[in-house]
Amino acid sequence: MFVLVTYDVPAERTHIYRKLLRKRLEHLQQSVFYGDITEGQLVGIKQDIKSELIDEDSIYIFEAEVSAAVQHTVLGAGDDPGSRFT
Repeated sequence: MFVLVTYDVPAERTHIYRKLLRKRLEHLQQSVFYGDITEGQLVGIKQDIKSELIDEDSIYIFEAEVSAAVQHTVLGAGDDPGSRFT
């Protein structure tokens, strides 16, 4: 299953989600992570996120059954997904 996760949280809390999401997903941009994971891993990510949430946090999780169903276009100076070491 393909997953894209983004977050909008207070600056002093970004490290919490960065550390949590890097365990299972690739870091694409500041607050954007993606990857192919199992449904069980997704359940784990959601549980981890819920345990850290406060009222000011916003987390967005986009899911697709297979990564081949997701198309992307990079405009500007961005690197292709998977081309950076993080």
